[in-house]
Amino acid sequence: MNNITRSMLVALALLLNACGSDSGSSDNDSNGGTGSLSVGITDAAIDEVSAVNLRVLALQLRRQNDGAKDAIEIDLRNPDGTALEFNLLNYQQGETFPLFNDERVPAGVYAHARLVLEAPAKTPVVCAGQDPMDGSHVVKKAGGEVPIFVPSGSNNGVKLASPFRVPRDGEAAVVIDFDLRQALHRPSGQTCYFLRPVFRVEAVKDTGRIVGTVLLSMLDGTNELCSDNDPETGNAIYVYREENQTPGDIDAVDDADDNGQADPVATATVRQDDVTGDYEYVVSFLSPGNYTVAFTCQADLDRIPNPDGLTDDEIQANDDIVFQDPQNAVVEAGKTTVIPFPSP
Repeated sequence: MNNITRSMLVALALLLNACGSDSGSSDNDSNGGTGSLSVGITDAAIDEVSAVNLRVLALQLRRQNDGAKDAIEIDLRNPDGTALEFNLLNYQQGETFPLFNDERVPAGVYAHARLVLEAPAKTPVVCAGQDPMDGSHVVKKAGGEVPIFVPSGSNNGVKLASPFRVPRDGEAAVVIDFDLRQALHRPSGQTCYFLRPVFRVEAVKDTGRIVGTVLLSMLDGTNELCSDNDPETGNAIYVYREENQTPGDIDAVDDADDNGQADPVATATVRQDDVTGDYEYVVSFLSPGNYTVAFTCQADLDRIPNPDGLTDDEIQANDDIVFQDPQNAVVEAGKTTVIPFPSP
């Protein structure tokens, strides 16, 4: 980093898989050309917290094949040097928070990006004694602020569907889509919430979305398939790549060893619309293709894998979640696919 002290930061890495893209040097502009890049951030909510206040310091970018070259760093701090802070839960159902707009960057294909957060604790023990207001933190629905801890292993990042391209003298807009149901959790015996890099990066113009309604009888325990009788908790939509998938929970078990159950690529909380009274969901920024969509009213029982757990059960978090009415969906760029529950 050029202007940020390493010891004060923890970096969340997004490792964009370069599969399906030519790795030749022609992907990058070697003649000093630049393009315009805009980056927004959005999320899918969870039930137990009322705010996830992220403090962002910078975004680091590295082009494909740049090797050991220094990363391009975009400083996101406020003019007074403080971190850019926002509540991630304010940006759901396709709404985005603009990290920056029209930033000039070298043209080319970007295969790596690192979002740098203010989260100073280096160990869970240090985090437990930290003032939540000293860094990124959550606010619990039951009341009280809790610090966010970013495990060191999270710096390795996650693989995503494709890199993104910034054209020479052109424009590109991408969105970082956090999935808090898969990323944020509070392991047993820990004080802090752990944040792991479970998110997607998508080029906005190349994505579509899936929306729909869910009947109250599927939410309120009437069918005896729910974890409780509260239509406001535990209800979520899980989305899987490819059609005819067997819905699976969020775990660290390979599909082949998990009775063929697929891993979700995205989730969305079912919320009641204040105007219509309908229970609705929105899954935005999906790349074009075939998907399987399923509903569960047991999402609050779905644990997040903990690589630092003391038992195989904690590490793998393989939960027996009941999914209802899985349906196939086709997503097209710039279009909305409607999938109601139950199916017509």
